[in-house]
Amino acid sequence: MNLQRLSIRQTYANIGMESERAQLMIESPPAEMDIESSPSMMDIQKTPSELSVDSSRAWMALGKGDHLEWLHMISSQMHQQYLTNVANIVDEGNRLAQFTKQKIADMIVQRIQEKSIIEYNGEASSNNVDVKYKPAETNINWNSPQINITFTPNRPNVSFQPGSMNIYLKNKNDIKMWVSNYDLYG
Repeated sequence: MNLQRLSIRQTYANIGMESERAQLMIESPPAEMDIESSPSMMDIQKTPSELSVDSSRAWMALGKGDHLEWLHMISSQMHQQYLTNVANIVDEGNRLAQFTKQKIADMIVQRIQEKSIIEYNGEASSNNVDVKYKPAETNINWNSPQINITFTPNRPNVSFQPGSMNIYLKNKNDIKMWVSNYDLYG
C-alpha cells in the first residue's frame, strides 16, 4: 500500500553576537610642588657668672688684715681703754691713801699681771669669709623659619572608548515541508 507521507523539517534561527568591551583610560600626571624655606636663626647671649670671696675679716682675725682697718679697730677701742685707765688710777689713788707696804706690793703685782682690754686681732668666727655667687644668665632668641609651599595640581587625563555590540542573524529560521511516497510494506 502506497501512502503519502508529509515530512516537515524545521531549522531554528541562530543569533550571533559580537561585543567589544568599553575602555576607560585614566592618566594622572604628578602634581608640582615647590617648597622654599628660610633658615631658622638662634641668637644666644650669655653673661658670665661671678664669684666673689671676701676674706678680709678672716685675715683680721689672724692679725694680718688691712693696715687701715686694723688702725681703725684699735682706735675705736681707745676711748674704752682711756676710761678703764682713769678708773684704775682713781682706784690706785684710793688705795694709796691707806698707805701700807702690803697695798703697794699688791698694786705692783696687779700692774705686772694686768692685761690690756684692746683686741689686736679681729673676732674669730666660721662666718668670716663672705662668698657671693651670681650665676650666669643665658638669653636665647629663636626665629622660626618661614616656609612657603606652592602646590600646582595637574588634571587627570581621562579618555573613554565606548564598547560596541554587533548582533546579527547567524542562521535563518527555516521550515521545509514535502510530501513523499511511503510504502508501508516495502
